[in-house]
Amino acid sequence: MKKLKASIILLALGLIFSIGMMAQPPRPPLDLNSGGNQAPGGGPTGAPVEPGTGILLILAAAYGLYKMQELRKKSANA
Repeated sequence: MKKLKASIILLALGLIFSIGMMAQPPRPPLDLNSGGNQAPGGGPTGAPVEPGTGILLILAAAYGLYKMQELRKKSANA
């Protein structure tokens, strides 16, 4: 019962803190005639996706290899 309460509390805290991390809309340009989604200072808005995608693929491949190794060990012991 204590594990369930702790899990629910951790989940609730995670949800509460993640609300503040949601993406914000881009700021309007300083020069109204420039148009587009430009941040003040002229740089592009948004975050790059590439590094996160690469990390996700590497971790997924490592997890798949780990599971295959576990399966081989189980079949060798049986």
